[in-house]
Amino acid sequence: MAKTTTKSAKAPAKKAAVKAPAKVAKAAKPVEKKAVKAPAAPKAAKPAAEKKAAKAPAAKKTAAPKKVTVVFEANCPLATTVSVAGSFNNWAIDKDMLKKDKKTGLWVGKVTLDSGVYEYKFVCDGQYWDEGDNKIKHV
Repeated sequence: MAKTTTKSAKAPAKKAAVKAPAKVAKAAKPVEKKAVKAPAAPKAAKPAAEKKAAKAPAAKKTAAPKKVTVVFEANCPLATTVSVAGSFNNWAIDKDMLKKDKKTGLWVGKVTLDSGVYEYKFVCDGQYWDEGDNKIKHV
């Protein structure tokens, strides 16, 4: 009789142990396959797309303040030097010098500026400023 009790005790334990893991394994395997394999490919693709999307706007943001080359012309026939002083160069009279065009007699200079609105005046021979209000340049 001892053998019967031992077998009966072992048999139910084996059945319970075999049935429970089999159910868990069956339920876990399909969930893991769907959860790991299906989202894994889109997740790998999304970061690459997000990186490209993140880089493109960043480039646009840095490109937003566009630099524009502005041509300044002054008619100062008797001057030996002419410069342009303005809000874009902190009103420095010797920073942005113009050159005299031999054909037209006009003083011409190019300055690269960010987009915006600037006030300026021409300075002849380092001391004679344009009379009147500041000129305004829309860039």
